[in-house]
Amino acid sequence: MRIVPTILLLALLTPAVGAAEPDASWRAAAGLPDLAAIGQPAPAALLGQRLAGRWQGSLLYRDFGTDRGVTLPTDVAISGASAALQLAFTYDDGPGKTVRSNEQWSLAGNGTTFGTGKSAAPMAVSLYRGNGDGDLALVAIGEGVENDVQVAVRMVVLRRGTSLHISRSTRLPDGVWLLRHVYRLALVQ
Repeated sequence: MRIVPTILLLALLTPAVGAAEPDASWRAAAGLPDLAAIGQPAPAALLGQRLAGRWQGSLLYRDFGTDRGVTLPTDVAISGASAALQLAFTYDDGPGKTVRSNEQWSLAGNGTTFGTGKSAAPMAVSLYRGNGDGDLALVAIGEGVENDVQVAVRMVVLRRGTSLHISRSTRLPDGVWLLRHVYRLALVQ
């Protein structure tokens, strides 16, 4: 079991061959959180139960033009069952500018596939666990397109207490995982 974190650490620290070197902080931010405390496999229905509610916080995303981080105040309302979760995002993008978007997520195959609607094929769930404290962790790996280039995609959904973190990292072939965006949210209701 200790081999996996070592391999992930090496992958995060190895620079992409032939690629412009992005800010090292994006590599560090793409690292997996400590998931050891969330120790048992969870039933698929738990995702909808643990994510339901209204969440407030921020979205940090990597601007590809400048490689700088952009932070937006964010609200998200999550409802529905695990097989058809509805996420309604509201972003404060500056004075008088509100942006809204919706996503539908699905956890299917008894927790083995995860869909976000952002890619044609569902992602393979590599870790899905919960505990009696209300915590939940989901890690899913798939493929996507970023800047017209095929990339590997890793989504991490982590609820601990009243905090929810949702991150998306991407990796070019022979590259390292780089954070694309992360939501840091707190439960409102």
